[in-house]
Amino acid sequence: ATPLRAARFGAFAGIMADLLEEQAMEVEALESILMEDMRVVEGSEAIAGATHAPCYQIAVSALGDGEEEDPDDATQTARLGLVFSHTPTYPETPPLLRCRSIEGLFDKELVEVTDLLRTHAEGLVGMAMIFDLVTEAKEWMRGRAGVVDVVEETPEMLQRRLEEEAEERLKAMRAVGTPVTAESFEAWTARFEAETGVAASAAAAARERAGRMTGRRYFEEKGGAEEELLEDESGAFPEEAEDLSEEDDSEEEDSDDEEDVGLRR
Repeated sequence: ATPLRAARFGAFAGIMADLLEEQAMEVEALESILMEDMRVVEGSEAIAGATHAPCYQIAVSALGDGEEEDPDDATQTARLGLVFSHTPTYPETPPLLRCRSIEGLFDKELVEVTDLLRTHAEGLVGMAMIFDLVTEAKEWMRGRAGVVDVVEETPEMLQRRLEEEAEERLKAMRAVGTPVTAESFEAWTARFEAETGVAASAAAAARERAGRMTGRRYFEEKGGAEEELLEDESGAFPEEAEDLSEEDDSEEEDSDDEEDVGLRR
């Protein structure tokens, strides 16, 4: 029994040593990333009951590097203190967490963000999670301040977005059409007159006159239609049809002359 107990203790010690090493490596990485935004806290700033490891506080603001802070906007100047301490079995169990106001946060808000981070930590068990919790806290602060992330578009992204927007507009126009209202008609009239220099009413009247059939035009078009009909029936052009008509008349006259000669004889 004693050798078995010793073996179990040795395995447990090895696991604890690995966890301690992982915790130390995480703290070292966080300090190199966050620098002056991370510090050890004690006393009233620390977490009550944290005895395994020191308590660290990370200052979290709404804005990031390169974003200009408005000193008159209290939501932007606010600072959240995210305090954490590793448990003996971290990261196999969540860390101890506490949120405190460094500047400009209310107790109700601190309760809200603490609950958010504890829930988020439960889903990250088994991996180093402090930096992820800091990121989550920063997103909460940005939402509180109404800060909108601006994504810089590449030329390809811009072209694709414009094409998609144009396609959506075309789909909407095909679906419902473009309704004509008094306002839209007046706007169209103003654009037409500005571009052409002609009153829209005068242009409409000109189109109406152009489309109306006058007497002269009627007879010209009617005569053209009769000529075309004659050409279709005779297989010749109007001039040729006229020549054929004259030849018919000449033959009739010759026949009449021959009949007269026969009678005189």
